[in-house]
Amino acid sequence: MRTRILGVAAALAAAILPVACASATPRDLETWNESDAMSGESAEQEQPPPPCLTGSPTPEPGGVAGGTGAWRAAYYDYRDRLAGLAVTREGTVWAAGARVPLPCGPETRAPLLLRGDGGRWQEVAAPPAVPEPRAVAAYSDRDVWLFGGENAAHWNGREWAAAPGPGADLKRVHAAAPGDVWAIVDANFLDGAGGAEGAWGSRADLRRWDGKAWRKTRPPLVAKDVDGLPGGEVWVAGSSRGRAAVARWNGWSWSTVPLPAVPALHGASAPHGGQLSELVDLAVDESGGVAAVGWVAWVCGTQEEDVSYCGSTLLLRRENGRWSYSLPGEPALDPHLRLEADGRGGFWLFYAKNEWNTAVGHLSGGKWTHGTFPAGPLGHTQLTAVVREPGTARLWATVTDSTEREEPPYRGGGIWLGE
Repeated sequence: MRTRILGVAAALAAAILPVACASATPRDLETWNESDAMSGESAEQEQPPPPCLTGSPTPEPGGVAGGTGAWRAAYYDYRDRLAGLAVTREGTVWAAGARVPLPCGPETRAPLLLRGDGGRWQEVAAPPAVPEPRAVAAYSDRDVWLFGGENAAHWNGREWAAAPGPGADLKRVHAAAPGDVWAIVDANFLDGAGGAEGAWGSRADLRRWDGKAWRKTRPPLVAKDVDGLPGGEVWVAGSSRGRAAVARWNGWSWSTVPLPAVPALHGASAPHGGQLSELVDLAVDESGGVAAVGWVAWVCGTQEEDVSYCGSTLLLRRENGRWSYSLPGEPALDPHLRLEADGRGGFWLFYAKNEWNTAVGHLSGGKWTHGTFPAGPLGHTQLTAVVREPGTARLWATVTDSTEREEPPYRGGGIWLGE
């Protein structure tokens, strides 16, 4: 399965609860640490000193406004900073990141690796080869990959084995089959200005693990996302010569997917030239549905003012064997969109609501509903990764939580489950 490494006027669907410096994990969701159990150390010995404690709330996000589904906190801890997420075919969830010793103390971080199923969570010792875990990819309970920096490690169900990483700037990773892992590194996204400062050009490297080393592969496009079903075809989405493009790998060769023309929103006669388009995320479901999301944009402004990009979100879907584009009303332009199949023939779209929070859209039956992704106890909650559990309608997401309040804790991390 693929994992993603992340960066609507609707009310927050979750109540903002009182903050605390202690772990906010409910008793039945507390992290279970094998070494603690073996040594007999009590949980009280790990709690922050009394002056740091102001209570122990349990975050309980509910349904998102706008009818976009129900979410709950499967795990939360003020000490955790979670970044990577993957779910195996068997339904085991792996999350990677870092933990600080005290939620009210300095940001001195130690590696954190969690494994669970939404009920009980176990801390797994991170392999020495990956001291700063940032991403996870998993095919099965016996085939899990952990990435951090330029390093990687492979879990065979019993132990970790060190392996080289695909590159330092990992953006996407997808475990297609045992021993068949794909990664996108050194990818850029539409963030900078254009026009007077020069035209924007897309770049990325797609690499594949062949059992011994990572090999650069050359699809017929600049790939910004890679996805597919376990054991199935591998799909990539991105752009080719400034236009949105999709390709697929059948196990032997690449083929470009014929697509309709991108909707024309801006003419080539404009002062800074015509429009660009690119797909940045891709989703595939078991029914054969495929969708990709990205943007169509053009340079706006003049040399006398800040030159930036204007544009719209671009959605590509395959229905009944035919491809078509549409322009969702929200968001206007977000180069860091995230898309997942809902397991029921529809799709979930995640994007920035504002500087602090994430918005979510749900496409079902040809209609969009939008809302605000449920917040944690600190109020400012953003997705860091999202992935669908294979063969189900369950979505898992890692989140980072923060606050502007002057009293600690200031940050937290959790795992949300949407059904």
